[in-house]
Amino acid sequence: MNNFDDYILGKTDTSNVLIKGENSKINLTEHADIKDFIKKRARDSHKGTYGRVGFLSGSKGMAGACVLNLNAALRSGSGLVKGFVTNSIYTIVDSMSLEALTYSFDEQNLSFSDLNRELIQFSDVIATGSGCANMRNYKNILEFIIKSASQTLVIDAEGINQLKLEMLKNHKQNIVLTPHYGEFANLLKKDVSYVRKDIIDKATEFSNKYNVYLILKGARTIVCCPEGYAYVNTTGNPGMATAGSGDVLTGIVASFIGQKIYIIDALRLSVYLHGLAGDIGNSNVGEYSLVAGDIIKYLPEAIQNTIR
Repeated sequence: MNNFDDYILGKTDTSNVLIKGENSKINLTEHADIKDFIKKRARDSHKGTYGRVGFLSGSKGMAGACVLNLNAALRSGSGLVKGFVTNSIYTIVDSMSLEALTYSFDEQNLSFSDLNRELIQFSDVIATGSGCANMRNYKNILEFIIKSASQTLVIDAEGINQLKLEMLKNHKQNIVLTPHYGEFANLLKKDVSYVRKDIIDKATEFSNKYNVYLILKGARTIVCCPEGYAYVNTTGNPGMATAGSGDVLTGIVASFIGQKIYIIDALRLSVYLHGLAGDIGNSNVGEYSLVAGDIIKYLPEAIQNTIR
């Protein structure tokens, strides 16, 4: 596997550095791999068919993270999407994601019974962490969700920064972590240069040790599974290195999991479509002008190019 790390780091487009095939634990994710993961909808389906997705995200100065979460999930086909947000950003989120439900709370005096009723009991899947850096007592909220929720959790950004590895011991639900290299390095208490060498080995080892699914974001985003499998994405471009791009991915991931797509398929599909929407955006506005909202804008076209 010559130049393997160079390929992962986006320094080469030579895909033959990767082993492919049914007997390999490391594979690319290409169009042929994901084209059957989503299908046309049944005529008698309804919004309850396509999942109830809950987000605890955003905070003062970072309301856009929640808006991107919600709108990405809606554009990915979720039936019901709900934002559990602080009072300080409620008006922004409510006005910029019209199709989503919203519930506001006082972060100075949060009721955990409200959190349980309005978020945990509502949701088929819960995503948290995007834009939560300025949220009061977020670490306690995160710990409560991990201990109390039985459904799949998607943990992003500040959720990863506040995550202590002991929180992952004996967890009863599927957990998906979505770090970039810096966040992953902080989680391991290492520097980024350590992570960037033998990336697949370190990511799959972590995934297996803590029984979590890992989406390691980078020039070639990698999906790692507790069973030892790793999937390297083939879509995306440098224009996606922009604020909010990861929040969009979190929304897509939560949406497809909520639609009850098999979790590994949902993760591969999410990362592929996220990158494909970015590539379509790149062809329309260019790498320099691409923003996270463009990824949501072109997500329908990416899905249409993929749906069976």
